[in-house]
Parts: sequence; C-alpha cells; structure tokens
Amino acid sequence: MIEILSLATAVVALVVAFRAHGRIGWLQRQIVALQASAPEEGQGQPPTVTAVTAPASGPPATEIAPRPPRANRRPAALARLGPWLRANWIYPVAGLALVMAAIFLVQYSVEKELLSPAARIGLAMAMGAALVAAAEILRRRWGEARTGLVPATLAGAGIVALLAALLAAYHLYAMLSAPVALAALAGVAALSVGLGWVHGPLLAGLGVAAGSAAPFLLGAGGPPVPLLYGYFGAIAALGLAIDGLRRWGWVSALAVVLPLAGGVLVRMAGAPSWGLALLALWIAALGTSLPGGRLVPGAEGAPAHRWRARPRSEVLVAALAVLGAVLVVLSQVKAPESILALGALAVLLPVWTARAPALSDLSFVAAAGLPLGVGAARLTTPLLLAFVLNAASWLPMAAVGLATLSAIAMIWRSEQAGAGARDLWAVLAVATPGATVVAAEIFWKPMTLMGALWPATAMALACGYTALALWAAQRDDGQGARLGAAAAGAFAAMALALMLVLSAAALTVALAVLLVAAAAMDRRLSIPHLGWIIGAGGLLMLWRLVLDPGVDPLLDGSLGPLDVGFSLVAVLAGPLAAVGLTSGMAPHRARDWGRVIAETGLSGSVPVVVAIVLARVFDGISAHAGLGIEAVTLIALAWVQAERARRLGGGRALRWLRRGLSALFGLAAALCLGAGLTILSPLFGSGFLGGTVRGWPVLNDLLLAYLAPAVTLGLATRGSRWGRAAAALVGAVWLGMAIRHLWHGASGMALSTGFRQPELYAYTVALLALGAASMVLAVRLGVTGYRLAGLALIGLAAAKGFLIDAAGLTGLLRVGAFLALGLSLAGLAWLNTWVLGRIVTVRKAPGPAA
Repeated sequence: MIEILSLATAVVALVVAFRAHGRIGWLQRQIVALQASAPEEGQGQPPTVTAVTAPASGPPATEIAPRPPRANRRPAALARLGPWLRANWIYPVAGLALVMAAIFLVQYSVEKELLSPAARIGLAMAMGAALVAAAEILRRRWGEARTGLVPATLAGAGIVALLAALLAAYHLYAMLSAPVALAALAGVAALSVGLGWVHGPLLAGLGVAAGSAAPFLLGAGGPPVPLLYGYFGAIAALGLAIDGLRRWGWVSALAVVLPLAGGVLVRMAGAPSWGLALLALWIAALGTSLPGGRLVPGAEGAPAHRWRARPRSEVLVAALAVLGAVLVVLSQVKAPESILALGALAVLLPVWTARAPALSDLSFVAAAGLPLGVGAARLTTPLLLAFVLNAASWLPMAAVGLATLSAIAMIWRSEQAGAGARDLWAVLAVATPGATVVAAEIFWKPMTLMGALWPATAMALACGYTALALWAAQRDDGQGARLGAAAAGAFAAMALALMLVLSAAALTVALAVLLVAAAAMDRRLSIPHLGWIIGAGGLLMLWRLVLDPGVDPLLDGSLGPLDVGFSLVAVLAGPLAAVGLTSGMAPHRARDWGRVIAETGLSGSVPVVVAIVLARVFDGISAHAGLGIEAVTLIALAWVQAERARRLGGGRALRWLRRGLSALFGLAAALCLGAGLTILSPLFGSGFLGGTVRGWPVLNDLLLAYLAPAVTLGLATRGSRWGRAAAALVGAVWLGMAIRHLWHGASGMALSTGFRQPELYAYTVALLALGAASMVLAVRLGVTGYRLAGLALIGLAAAKGFLIDAAGLTGLLRVGAFLALGLSLAGLAWLNTWVLGRIVTVRKAPGPAA
C-alpha cells in the first residue's frame, strides 16, 4: 500500500507542478504586458515641479549631482540557492518521491517474492529508463517554456533509479563483476552528463558526482589499479567540456574537485603516486582551458586574487584547478614524482596561459609549488635522505634545472607583458630558481651526496643570473626591475656558493665583500634594486655575528685570534662601506630600504663587537660577564627592530611584528640584567651561581657585565626618560662594584665581608663628583632635570656622611671631614643657585633675528 501511495503522490506532484508552471508563465506574461504599457500612459502628463525662490541675500544654491546607481551584481551561487528552493521546492520533492517509489517497488517485489532477481533488476532499470524517456518526450513535445523543470526532475529520478538498480545487481545478487559494474555505472554517469546538455545543470552535476563516486560504491575488492586515475581524468574532462559550452560554473567546480578527491582516495588505498601526479597535471591543464569554452586558455577580465571585482567563473575554476593540483601533489605524491610534476607545472603553465591575462597570477602558485615541494618531500617520502636521494642523486640538480626552465618561460612572458606586469614576471623568474636551490640546501643537504658539484650548481645559477642581467641591461637601457632583480639574484647565488665551500671567518669576509660590491655596482651603474641585496647583506652580517656562527665561537676560543679579528672587521666594515657608497644617491624604495637595514644592523653590531673585544682581552668569561654580553646583544637587537619599525613602511602588520620582536628582545635583555644584578652578581659570593671578578682594578669584566649594557641601553633609549633612568641605575651599580673591587679585590666582593671605612668615603666622593657633573651638564645643556639629579646626588651624599660615615670618625679627623663636607655643600648650593639663574636667563633670552 505504501509503495502505491508513494507512486501516486509522485504523479500528483508532477501534475500540480506542471499546472503551476503554466499558471506562473501566464502571470509573467501579464506583468510584462503591464510594464510595457505603463510608460505610454504617463507620457502625456509630465509631473509639475514647484520652484522655491531662495532669499536674495543667501548664497547661490549648489547643485548636488545624483549618486550614480550601483551596478546590479549577480548574487553568488549559494545566495541564489535559497530563493530558488523557495520558488521551486516542489521539483526536488517530486523527484525524491519518484526515486522512493522505484525503491519501494523493488522492495515490495522482494518481500512478496513476486519476481526473480533478474526480473526485479530489470523492472527497476525499466522504470528508470521510462522516466528518462518520459522526460525527453515531454521536453520535445511541449518545449522548455511550458514544461519548466518537470523533464529535468523525471530524468534525474530515472538516473538515480538506474544507478540504484546497477548497485543492487552488484551488491545484492552478484549479477555483475566489478569491471562490468564500473563500466555500467560510468555509462549511466555519462548519460546523465549528456542529458544535462538539454535538461540543465542539475543532471550534469549529478552525472559528475555519480561518476566520481562509482568506484567507491562497489566496495572493497583488492588494491586499486592505476587505470582508475585515467577514469577520473575522463570524468573531469567530460564535466569540464559540457560546462565549458553551457557556462554553468559550479558544474566545472565539481568536475575539478570530485575527480581530484577520488584520485587522492585511490592513492591512499595503495595506488602508485605517479598516476595521481599525472591526474593533477591533467586537471590543471583542462581546468584552465575548457571552462572558458576553449581548447587553449584565453580568460580575460579580473584575476582570481581580485575577488572583490567578481572574476568570471572560468577564472575561479582555473584557480581552483591549479591550486588543487599543487596541494594534491604537495600532500600525496612522493619524491621524485612530486618534484618532477611540480617542476613541469611551473614550466608549462606560463606558456599554456600566455593568451589568458586573467590567469597570469596562477603562475605564481605553480612557481611557489616547486620550492614548497622540496620541503614537503621530507614529510611525504619515507627514507628520503637515507635512500631516495642516494638512489636519485640527480634530483637536486633536476629541481634547480626545472626551476631555471620555468624562469626562462617567465622571462618570455615578461617580454609580452606591460610595464608593471613585466617587472613582476622578472622578479618571479629570478625568485623561483633561487628559492628552489635554497630550499634544497635547507631540507636535503645535497653537499653530502654531490660534493663540489652542488656549489658548482649554485655558481652556474649565478652565471645564469649574470647573463640575464646583461641581456636585461641591453633590452631596458641599463635600468629597470629586470636588471636589478637579475643582479640581485647573481649576488645571492654567489653568496650561497661561498657559504657551501668557505670556513666561518672566510665566509663572513666574502659576504662583506659581496655587500660592498653590490653597493659599488649601484653607485657606478645606478641599479636601485640592488638595495634589496644591501639590506639582505646587512641582515646577514648581524645574523652571522649573533646567531650563526654567533657570539660563542668568537668567545670560547674555537676560532683563532686572526679569524675573530677578520670576522669582526668584516661585520663592521661591510655595512659601513655599503652605507657610505649609497649615501647621497637618488631616493628609491629598494635603495632606501637597504640603507636603513644596513645602518640599523651596523648600529646594533657595534656594541656587540665592543663587548666581544673586551671579553677577548680578559682571561676567560665569568657568568656575570657572559650575561652582560648577552644583554648588550639583546638590547642592540631590540633597538634595531624598534628603529626599523619607525623608519620603514611595510604595513601595519609588519610594524607590529617588529615592535613585538623589539619587546621580546627587550624582555630577554631585562631578564639577563636582572640575573646579573641578583643571583649571578659577585656581591653574593662566588658560589654555585656567582663568579669571581677577573681583571685589574677598573679594567675588569665588570665593564662587560654592567657598564657595557648601561651604555648600550642609554644610547638605545636616549629619547625615553625611563630608559635613561634604567641605564643610569645599571651604571651606578657598575660604579659601586668598581669601587668595592678597588678596595677589596676579587676575593672580597661578597657583601658578607663587610665594608671598609675608606670604601665608604669613596662612595661619598663618587656621589659628590656625580652631583657636580650633573650640575655642569645642567649649565652646559640648560636642562632642569640634570640640576635636580645633581641636587639629589648631593643630598644623598650628605645624608650618607651624617648617618654612616660619621660613625667611623674620631677626633680631628671627624672635624676635618665635616668641615670639608660643609664647605663642599655650601659651594654646591651656591653652584645650584648660579645654575638655576643661568637656566632662567637662557630661557628668557630672545632668539636670533629672522
């Protein structure tokens, strides 16, 4: 009974839908007729406008131009789905009812044992075929205008019934073998796509989905065969070809995503990865051409990255195809197949999309995939370093060779592009081989396999960049981004080759020489894009000083005195010469960036170099001195990042990143200073944590531990009151420890040994001397703050004299001491009055005449 009711409900729903569609068509024709007659009726009586006279004394009225109406943009596919379902909900409901009727009819025959298995499957297939035939008869008899979506609904229900019958024949009754069942399912899917040509996109999408799901609907049956990759490629080609001629858009997206997903599942089930690589390349090639209705890509308009301009659907499908292909190869294909596939895509895509300006940005995705694939191979390829690279030692050179071929293709594209796009193509052409060789060096370490052949590869790349620079100089009259990018690439490739073959000190010197050579070439030939190399060289100099090889090899004796000297001189002389050579030249974004990076790097390197030189003077490094050197380094790095955030652009995110790095470096420096002032201070003894002071009176490692950080902090924060106060506090600690070391020596620095009377007098004298120096600075600079600081120091000295020093004095010595203290305080009070008057006089003095 339920089955009969379901079938009757489906038929009634179709009749109602057919009548409703006719009624809606009649109403639409009436609305069109009314809209056409409305202007004719209103032409004879134009509206009257009452003029309003403005006062004579008022200003003339300004006519405000009406705002142009916004262009009506077509809503997105998901936004159109809701209104479509509200207006046409009856069609999917009717189709579902028909499918359920077919299923219930077969179920009824099974429960009642009315028919044989073959007859049941035949009945289901006959019903599906009847629905498809009825849809076609209905469309041909009355046409699409009168039937609406009714034929598509019948055909969709028939396709689903055919698929269900085939699956039942395979799973329930074992009437078909796996290859026959797959071929039958593929045939029904192809029929659905073909019916979509005349019945609309729903059937085409159904066919693509059914064809992609068919291999997985058959269940487990042993490892998959590579032929399935070809099957998914055929599904993708069929769906893209149909949609390319009808231009539905979302069907092409299905034809890209579902076959790729099917290929990934087949690969995860055990199929070879080379087939998936070929499938990804095939879909990328078809996805960039067929959605536009062409065999060769020719998309125009806005590119995919300008999504606010609403690119065409063919552009979005092409972007989906290329991005999906790159991601699939990166995540699922093993090396060397992944490197070869990504390299082929990077080489062919610029040539393949030469007549499609809207797809130019996709070449960047393909080019970025090659160096990313080098790094991803460590994750996707088991035993890459231990076995695969040993068996395929040619792979690093092949990766660089493919990147070079892609660069040649991009240079060819730059010749055909306009001025702005030409520079982008040139930069991408230079960056792709460079990024690939750097990625190979970082992740693969080819030097262990190839020996001297790998540095030779880097030098060959440098030669190629040089040839490109000479060619660009002839083509662009010695100027332009192509020349600058090629010259910068040549310097970078030479630097990499030197890093592979030279020792630490020799490498630092060689990099400094390259930095100076780049600045000299910019000075001689005016190539402003070499500023990127100058900036990168400044960063590299600071990197080698602080991180690699870093401060430790310069301190622990692993490098000889000559190597240390050459390294420190190169770190300072290279950026200094580069800044000097580029000073006074015409402003340019790249040149200015390089100069700022080199200047800030040089300024940050100076205190670190001074600390290293002082540390080499003393015999060994104590714990507090080591913390002081670390604090100097971190303060310099914090200042460098803060100064670059202030002087360089780069957007809000980059500025906040630099400020965040500056804050982190500053916090680390504060922790180092805090540890040096507390648990690792010589004042707490030379126990488990603390260490003894090494050196002579005044000239000892306390200079490294406290004075060097204080001076560095004062210079870095000279514009901040709190920074100057912190620097003064650390400097005062150094002065106090230096006085204590002068009277107690290295063995008596701990506070537990007490204080000597002459030591207390020395502190008082130091306070008075500092107070007098502050007064002198107040007179010299006219700053009230120095005068107040001097008074505070003098007051502290007086309080110390009365409360502490007096306890250890007797007789005439006490009389003389207090007499000297009183005269000194009286003189300093007179000096304070004179200084205050001098400051007021200077402030009231008139400025120079204009």
